Amino acid sequence: MAFPHAFAQVPTPIDLPSSKQLSTPLPGTPFKTNSLPMFMAVSPDGHYAATLNGGYGTAESDYDESVLVVDLQTGQPLDFPDVRTGLRAHQTLYQGLAWSADGTHLFASMASLTAPTGGKPDTTGNAIAVYSVAGGKLKAERLLPIPLQKLAAGKKSTLRNPVPEGMAIPYPSGLALVHRQGKADGLLIADDMSDDVLLMDTSSGDIVTRWDLSSASAVPAAYPIVVTATPDGRHGFVALWNSSAVVELDLESGQTLGRVELLGPKTPTSAGSHPAALALSPDQRTLFVALANRDMVAAVPVAKNGIMGARVRQFFDTKLPGQTYFGAVPDAVAVSPDGKQLFAANASADAVAVYDLNGKSS
Repeated sequence: MAFPHAFAQVPTPIDLPSSKQLSTPLPGTPFKTNSLPMFMAVSPDGHYAATLNGGYGTAESDYDESVLVVDLQTGQPLDFPDVRTGLRAHQTLYQGLAWSADGTHLFASMASLTAPTGGKPDTTGNAIAVYSVAGGKLKAERLLPIPLQKLAAGKKSTLRNPVPEGMAIPYPSGLALVHRQGKADGLLIADDMSDDVLLMDTSSGDIVTRWDLSSASAVPAAYPIVVTATPDGRHGFVALWNSSAVVELDLESGQTLGRVELLGPKTPTSAGSHPAALALSPDQRTLFVALANRDMVAAVPVAKNGIMGARVRQFFDTKLPGQTYFGAVPDAVAVSPDGKQLFAANASADAVAVYDLNGKSS
């Protein structure tokens, strides 16, 4: 007796660590990455997507952290482990990744608590790692060191790592390229552990401007986590993870222009909203902020002169249909090139929320 369907291939769902499942067959051509992909940046010409992998590494990378580059035309991924980030290294790739304007270089945040100033052959200290890019292949080129940051009078670092009195460990996080008229491009750097933001000259590595965003006598307390900049290089925005706020910076004068509170805690012991990602709309009239600890994306208005509004215009709920309790955790946000759709990646829901910018979700 024949059983024509007895051995037919049945799609097998893929179990995820979050208890969710992916149904197969999957669309596209999925491929394995190194551990803990933390940030992705697309090259200026749209040819490549680079992903910073800041975990413990895998056997394939010899347990080094890496930057993965995907050719978006062929779908071919190439992983480039960085030998400076092995299991016993004193530094780690962390959060920040940005392309140069001409697409020939990648900048990545390299952070260190245990050897913050480097000084030994196997230590980099806190720095920006610069990779040259040719044909989608990376090569470590140089380091742009970030020194210990001097704190204002009356402020003190609470980290136990031994640093001189009145100094703080920067621990660079988010990065954004800044175009400067008649000068080398700059790099806007969120210093996670010293509560400041730096503008660095990408050619010399000199610190052009420093913004002190500390909000308490103890540092760190605000935790600047991600940054973005307007295409004209005049304005920058930084999300303060622990302060539940976004701050606007004048990149030409060095002033702090404004601050918007984002669903902060109602009591001193309550958790903050944790703004985790920023995206400017194509017309630069709206700054979208993913609030990881509120299951929301905030839309902050930005005026024609680039100045951010004083309050949030609208909140987009990122929870799944029928979801009552907290748990979507949006940690990335993007806007379509035509400005008509908003995308929010929900880390805990393993889903992407999609909105038309009239307020409807799909």
